[in-house]
Amino acid sequence: MHHLLQDYLGQATAVLNQIAEQESAVLEKAAGIIAEAYCGSQGIYVFGCTHSAILAEDVFYRAGAPVFWRPLWGPGMTISSTPGMLSTAAERNEELGRSIIACSRLAAGDVLVMASTSGKNAAPLAVAETALERGVQVIAITSSHYRQQRGNHSRLANLWDLEQRLLIIDNHVPCGDAAIKVGDSPMGPVSTMAGSFIMHSLSALAIDLLQQQGLTPPVFLSSNAPGGSAHNNALLAKPEWQEAFLLP
Repeated sequence: MHHLLQDYLGQATAVLNQIAEQESAVLEKAAGIIAEAYCGSQGIYVFGCTHSAILAEDVFYRAGAPVFWRPLWGPGMTISSTPGMLSTAAERNEELGRSIIACSRLAAGDVLVMASTSGKNAAPLAVAETALERGVQVIAITSSHYRQQRGNHSRLANLWDLEQRLLIIDNHVPCGDAAIKVGDSPMGPVSTMAGSFIMHSLSALAIDLLQQQGLTPPVFLSSNAPGGSAHNNALLAKPEWQEAFLLP
């Protein structure tokens, strides 16, 4: 194995091991919040800016993921639809963050899982604070490596300032995201791998709790696997999921 592959694999594995070992109790608590919200017919949303928005896409309409995840999209927040530098400006816009919640369906008792590895940009901070003010249960995925840093929000330094009001899952991603060096260049980001592991772990833990209650939670299958399309179409034919997926 090339030494760079070995190094990158080792660093990525170390981060995932830290999450599994050190965040287990928090993950289980977060899954309990999600399962309870599902049983109460509350909305379960996921939000992220720029590359953290990948996590919302990763669990939405995804094989092996529950139907209940609802992405909370914001203008300029996704790399796939916004020029890179403009997405950076958007994630630093505090008013935009407040407006994303103001224009959403989020209601008291709903759950919002939001991802921001640095946790210090104004838009995600505003999203978290405004959602809390609306009575939403907020679960934040962020890194303790940024805990002492201040971002560009008018009042809040970072998500850790809201620690007493929301539940934080530490993704243990190093500052700067890059986990290896290629010559003098920091490379090998790990935040997407860490975030995906956390999101799908939350899904699995929540589904396990629901099954323990005798429920059969809706989980998508791959439409490319035998019977997958029929299974998914049957799920989306149910009124509650038609509404969530904005189907006629």
